[in-house]
Amino acid sequence: MPSSSRAPSRPEDGFDVVLIGIAARGLAASARRAGLRALAFDLFADEDTRALAHGVVRLRRKQGFALDPDDLLEQLARHVGPDTPVVLGTGFEDAPGLVARLAGLFRVAGSGAAALARLKDPFAFARLLGDLDIPHPRIFTDRAPAGMHALEKRIGGSGGGHVRRAAEPRGEGWYLQEFLEGHSVSVLFLGNGRAARLLAFSEQWCDPGEDAPFRYGGCAGPIQLEETLVQQVAGALSRLTGAVGLKGLASADLILHEGSWHLIEVNPRPGATLDIFDAPPLPPLLRLHLDTCAGGLPPLPLLVPGAGVEARAAGVFYAPAATVMRDALPGWVADRPAPGTRIAAGEPVCTVRATGRDIAEARAVLARRMNHLSRALGTAGRAAAAE
Repeated sequence: MPSSSRAPSRPEDGFDVVLIGIAARGLAASARRAGLRALAFDLFADEDTRALAHGVVRLRRKQGFALDPDDLLEQLARHVGPDTPVVLGTGFEDAPGLVARLAGLFRVAGSGAAALARLKDPFAFARLLGDLDIPHPRIFTDRAPAGMHALEKRIGGSGGGHVRRAAEPRGEGWYLQEFLEGHSVSVLFLGNGRAARLLAFSEQWCDPGEDAPFRYGGCAGPIQLEETLVQQVAGALSRLTGAVGLKGLASADLILHEGSWHLIEVNPRPGATLDIFDAPPLPPLLRLHLDTCAGGLPPLPLLVPGAGVEARAAGVFYAPAATVMRDALPGWVADRPAPGTRIAAGEPVCTVRATGRDIAEARAVLARRMNHLSRALGTAGRAAAAE
């Protein structure tokens, strides 16, 4: 049974892997599928994570959804020995210094602080892509050129909630990126510090919220792209992997338009597409991550639609109104909050999953399930507000 959120768990308890992130459920599910005993640290310690991991420690939350470095280091010192591999999920995009501290104390399996700094600093990243001849949008520290549509982004931001259209950035810590028309696609890949191996492509979309028009909505896959484009992306990501020493599972966000493509962002960690790709015919992805961090690069073929490959979709459901979780959520939901959890309007409630014979069917099922939750929790929110 999982430990309680602050229950002591000694390093000698025999965990195979330590998982850390804002929400560690996806990593915990991957660990379970790989047959690994996991100790998970995250901000929610939700019911799914408790069921999947062999131990769970709930971390203190700072403003928004941010990890508290002091609390994280304190809890790790209490519960984790120096030899258990530590896998980092979301929450470290703007904290290469913290990643460096963790790597000095524990056996971090994944890309190091130097790689993170080069990939998540937009100016260093753009220079690197230019040096490697990888197409990418232009970025600016001040007002965009006349006639150019641009997006304002926060340095180190993730999830899309920080992205807005703007003509100039608001100040320090923000920048402008050229807005490119096209289809938003993500590619899941492995890196061993020298080369990359593409695993699967997915499409992704936004779920606009108040003051967050580009908030992350979800993903679906696998999708199939033209072979020429696949080879171009594979070559680019191999060059990038070798340049920064990227290791383990990672994802790259692309914009496709009329046969051309641009690389928008690279996340050097396991991410949201675990929900759609950590299933047959692919082997357990966390096991692949650990093996690749050790230097291997398995000769896996690219996952594409076809016989024996189920289309999968996963979306974040955001609270339509302030609510208190009371009733059990359906079985097709993940990241389910514990009963009594208070959730503000616009905050993420859970992840909704769906499958289908193809992407269109999977997304249609997902949309129906989202609508079902919206009606159910909207009613619950109004009832809670009336009390």
